Parts: sequence; structure tokens; C-alpha cells
Amino acid sequence: MTIATRLALQRIPIALSIMSKNTRHYSSGSGRKITQIVSPKKSGPTNRLIGTVDIDGAGTEHSLEECNPFMLLDAGVIPKGGLPTFGAHPHRGHSVVTLLLQGKVESWDSFHDGKTIIEGPASYWVDAGSGLFHNEMTIVDDESDPLQHIKLMQLWISVKEEDRLKSPTVQHDTKLPVEEALNSEGDIIGSIRYFVGKGGSISTPHPITVAHVTQDSGTTLQFPINGEYGGFVVHLNGCATYGDDSTTETEETYAVHVLDDNKDESYLQITTSAGDNDKSKTSYLICIGETINEPWYKKLTSNGAVIAKSKEEAREIASKVEGYSKEGLSSGNFAPFGIKS
Repeated sequence: MTIATRLALQRIPIALSIMSKNTRHYSSGSGRKITQIVSPKKSGPTNRLIGTVDIDGAGTEHSLEECNPFMLLDAGVIPKGGLPTFGAHPHRGHSVVTLLLQGKVESWDSFHDGKTIIEGPASYWVDAGSGLFHNEMTIVDDESDPLQHIKLMQLWISVKEEDRLKSPTVQHDTKLPVEEALNSEGDIIGSIRYFVGKGGSISTPHPITVAHVTQDSGTTLQFPINGEYGGFVVHLNGCATYGDDSTTETEETYAVHVLDDNKDESYLQITTSAGDNDKSKTSYLICIGETINEPWYKKLTSNGAVIAKSKEEAREIASKVEGYSKEGLSSGNFAPFGIKS
């Protein structure tokens, strides 16, 4: 492997956390609207929020197939260590980001020696490119302690065909930028932690922002969103109304609110209330990004996935990856989806 390739695969070091006041973004317009609200579907120890079966019908079926540029989203709370048990698995042709809200995981990939312990809140980003194997294992020393339980989400994000042909890169960020959330008068009404974007250390192949917002009850926030971006909001807890024209309050955990594609509006309005649970704060996750208008096809294989520009190519690559998986799990050599031993 060349020095340039090894540098491309280098894990990126972490920057310091940032706490600063958010720029107020208040407008007399109507803002982005919500086109649909989709409930989560239980899938093993996690919940499927976005993403459905592959080209041959394998996997978890879900009504929300994608939300450009996002291909898949799983979320859950895992109270046990040593999970998942299937070990190293492949990814090819997409970006994979684990949003670790709480807890610790041990990460490994087939282009690096050794393992890395990542403690939340943190982001673990894999640009799978032309292909790699990786693994994440939960670490829970005391299962009776809920503060050690793993709270996470995993996003799969579409990339351009040119990015599918690049060497894979792996990054993690444990010093996430945090800023104050301000209302129209400049009052502090909560906080915004950026898992991706807003000065964090994660470098993405195209613009992506993932923000975890905690907002006081009985307040209104206008979150700035580029009109060209697609995305969604995941409700986590409390009670909120998403979109200033909406009359639907949400309290359902993991309910996904899909943004419309109105390019003329540059914000999403979120109004919170105490709701039936009488919570003083509401939290939610905003995921937005530049849309990728190129075809992609998903083929599940060896507990992972191959993304390609056609069904035929996806099946062909997946067939080869099965062999790489068997050899790698047996000998430790995952080449060409990894460095040769």
C-alpha cells in the first residue's frame, strides 16, 4: 500500500469542544414543512426508522425506504456488552455513521491494526468507498447501571459514484461542538450538539449536518436549513410540533418527520410543550444533507451491505465479498477489503 493511501486511511484526531451562542435565524416566512410522520419498526435489539429490504427482498421491511441522501437509520438502547455477536462485516459504496449518544463501543476496521475505544457522546464515521470490513462492539461493565447502557443511532448515507470508487476512510470525534439554542429574543432555550457538521472534526464527502437538540418546554426555535438539503427530524423525548404550519404534537419516541423539498424556505420551526408526560425539556435529532440524485442499489451480504450503481453490479460485488468474508474471518486477511496480513 502506498504512503498516500495509508494517509487517506488515517484516523483523524479530535478537535476541542466548542460552546458558543447560536446565530439567531428568525424569519416571517412559513419555513420548511413536514410531509409525513413515520413510526419506528422494531428490528431485533434496535428500531428501524428509515430503510427497507434489499434488491432481493432480504432484511427489514419498512414503509420509509429512504430520505435523500439518507438510506437507512436504526436506533436503540442496548443494555448489554459484547453486542452485536456476528463480528466483522462489510460495507461498500456508502457512508456509515454511528451516533453514540451514551456509552462505550470498541471499534475495529480491516485497514488498521488494533482497536479503538470510543465513549459517547461521539461520532464514528466510515466512508466505505471501494470496500472494507469493520466491527463495533458494545462495552457495558455494569448492566444494572442505566447510565452505562448504549444509546445509539446508525445512519447510512448515499454518496456519488465517484466516491464509491475511492479508498475507505475512518474517523471518530469525541469532542463534539456544542452551542446554545436561542429564541427570537436571544434567550437561551436549550443546547445543540453537532454529531456531524458545525465545526466538528468529521470530514464528509458532501455536506451533512446531524444535530442533537435539547429544548426547553414551551419555547420556539427556528433551526436554519439550506433549502437545497433533504432530511428529517427524529423525535426522542418530550413533546414537540415540527413545522410552523403543523397542528400535530409528537410524543412518540423515534417518530421520523420528513422534510418537504421547498427550496425557498431556509429553516424549520420547532415548538415544544409539556405534553402528557409533563417533561421540562424535549430532545430531537435533526439530520440534513445535500441530496444525491444518482441511482443506488443495496445488496445485503455477510451481515453487511454492498451499494452499487446497478442491481447486477451489486450482486456481482456481493458474491465476491462473501469470499472475502470467509477468508478474513478464518485467517484475518480481508483483502482486497483490507490490508493484506
